[in-house]
Amino acid sequence: MYSIGVDFHKAYSHITVMDPRGQVVKAGTYMPNTCEAVHGFLAPYAQDAQAVLEATRSWTVMYDLLERDVPAVYLAHPLRVRAIAEARIKTDRIDSKILAHLLRCDLLPTAYVRPREQRISQQLLRQRMFLVRVRTMVKNRIHVFIDRQLEVRETAATFSDLFGAAGLGWLRAVQLADVDRDSWIRT
Repeated sequence: MYSIGVDFHKAYSHITVMDPRGQVVKAGTYMPNTCEAVHGFLAPYAQDAQAVLEATRSWTVMYDLLERDVPAVYLAHPLRVRAIAEARIKTDRIDSKILAHLLRCDLLPTAYVRPREQRISQQLLRQRMFLVRVRTMVKNRIHVFIDRQLEVRETAATFSDLFGAAGLGWLRAVQLADVDRDSWIRT
């Protein structure tokens, strides 16, 4: 069985294909990360192979691409792999080779991979949480601008919900101090 190590990046990836004896059969960098490119690179080996990539920022893209061609795909735990394969020289070629070697020798520290449907739900929830956090930051900043001006602050306090219909109407018309208005407009 071939062991395939993938060092995944946003625009490209480096792949190392290793045979059961530990010999590198094929290695290279390909661009871009597309179904066709991955399939073309792995086609001769994919049916009798297992693959691994590290859990990085957007690992799900490559994981899903590999899963189409390779019977077994693993996700390496990045902190534990670093502890095993600490190296002063880090290149994409070396990283993909180390991943393939760890997989071949059954020394790979894996990370949990949720089923695809759960990953999609998780991504949706994380995006929602991010947007709510940004909305809260913007509202808090608006409160700072208002709190700096006594007369505006007193009027704002009369609204039960400053970001409700009536409060938003008032916010659209309120005149901020020059320094606050200028900084708001420039950003």
